[in-house]
Amino acid sequence: MYGVELRQGRPDDVPAALAVQKAAFTVEASLYEDPDLPPLRESEADIVADLASSRWFVALLDGRLVGSVRVRPEGRSLHIARLSVAPDAQRRGIGAALLTLAETAAPAEEALLFTGHLSAGNLRLYARAGYVEERRERVDDAVVLVHLRKELTATPPAEPRT
Repeated sequence: MYGVELRQGRPDDVPAALAVQKAAFTVEASLYEDPDLPPLRESEADIVADLASSRWFVALLDGRLVGSVRVRPEGRSLHIARLSVAPDAQRRGIGAALLTLAETAAPAEEALLFTGHLSAGNLRLYARAGYVEERRERVDDAVVLVHLRKELTATPPAEPRT
């Protein structure tokens, strides 16, 4: 991943991260014909509020923020959410790198996340990373969430790698 830097997110990254999230989830929304997916409704204030209980990592490609992921430790689990990569920066390993970094955010026995049933690229990424389907949850007529889990080796939190 030449030119990619991974690091903890900072408050001044929120506007760019929100723009990336909206671009990435707009693509997802088109799969479901649903322009009202929760990640598309989030505001900068929502992200800042979420960061009070989460760790947050970003990816920069040649200095431009192109990805982010949020991780919330809870008991023996890490809840991984809002993994987003700008559409023009996808298929370069950035999402996989952010996912790997998220898995080291805090000591935990398992990582939990979900994606939509039509999100084939996401499902492939998560399967390659060792996630297994735990259950499916119908949200509405168009969206079925696939809940995934991965066993982790509890290790101390890592510093972001570049």
